Amino acid sequence: MGSNQKQLTTNACENRWMFVVRALNKPGTLTDAAAVFSNRGVSLEGFLGSGIDTSTVEDGRLLFSFRATLAKQAVLKRSLERLPSISKVDAYTYDAQRLRAIAIAKLSPDTQIQTADNLHTETIEQTADTLLLLLSGRTTVVESAIAHFREQQQLQDVVMSAITV
Repeated sequence: MGSNQKQLTTNACENRWMFVVRALNKPGTLTDAAAVFSNRGVSLEGFLGSGIDTSTVEDGRLLFSFRATLAKQAVLKRSLERLPSISKVDAYTYDAQRLRAIAIAKLSPDTQIQTADNLHTETIEQTADTLLLLLSGRTTVVESAIAHFREQQQLQDVVMSAITV
């Protein structure tokens, strides 16, 4: 089996995942968590931090999105749970019902926005040159909308993150 074929076979078994990590705000927490992924050859697709307090894990969350096999996801989860400043790690498939995506897309000004089930949109700003649009909904729905804008060559730029509590 050639190296390209082996790489395709390996990637075919990978899924997209989201970890929601409860963590304390201590120096090195984010670095240690990121090292868990890096040391195992996993690149982070996205990261978001929210509500981190200095003495409690009640509201502090780190969200990591990445691609990995089920076995590697389990190793990553166990490794994160062993870090002293992390109290809990919840794992979700990227298309899980409770995950939501939020995106800000910079589009061509003549873009026609079509309604879709479970996709919420809000015009942030419209100028002669661009339409700035907020999109939110299920991860797969928001990604499909972004893909549609890209295919229609209307997408100029986008920032997106998946979130949950």
